[in-house]
Amino acid sequence: MIQEIKVDAESNAVSIAADGLSRGHKKRARTQQALIEAALRIYARQDVGSLTMNELAEEAGLANGTIYNYFRSREEVLEAVGIAMATRLSEIVLVLSAAVENGAHRLVIGLRVYILRAYQEEQWARAVLRVIQLDPGLRGALANYVGMDLRIGREQGLFDYVDEGIAVDCVCAFGLAAMRSIIEGRAVPGCDVHAAEMVLRALGLNAAQARHYANLPIPEAPPTPPPPPARPRGRPRKVIA
Repeated sequence: MIQEIKVDAESNAVSIAADGLSRGHKKRARTQQALIEAALRIYARQDVGSLTMNELAEEAGLANGTIYNYFRSREEVLEAVGIAMATRLSEIVLVLSAAVENGAHRLVIGLRVYILRAYQEEQWARAVLRVIQLDPGLRGALANYVGMDLRIGREQGLFDYVDEGIAVDCVCAFGLAAMRSIIEGRAVPGCDVHAAEMVLRALGLNAAQARHYANLPIPEAPPTPPPPPARPRGRPRKVIA
């Protein structure tokens, strides 16, 4: 369905790539993106399973019949939303942790970014909590990136766990619980750091180590390089000596 989804590391904006596409394909990509954003708004308000195609069309401001040119069922809508969310979550963390080699620090960056995003974008957090229950793509993306950091930390002698799958579930559970506490108004200041510290303790770090890594600053995203200069159009003028 979706060929490529791009993520802006600074704004966290998700967009369907349209480079190299014809005008008609670009319009289709924009409409598909609008439908995904509309589905996210609906998921933030109600259970995923209660979404109807007519409701989605109305939310996106499209005719009922138009939506079937993009999605044939609400299951396809859920899959597309899961892909967008997985891309959004994963790419941001990859950018921020690209220069970090320590497994514990990498894990903390990912966990805290997810939790802090819930403070900044409650609607998105509500949608994540609903979509992750039913969409295996989103769960799988989270598991892949968390598992990678766990293995790095274990090879470095930082983590000690018996089963990687359970360790992944533990990390995700702490993060989702913290996000839920934020959107329900129960979170205390610094809950992202507290959750990270508790996760690290569960993975075998002592109290001092866990506190140290949990409080490390989140790296800033590298600056976006300027676009290349536009090529002049037309034939070059002859220079008369």
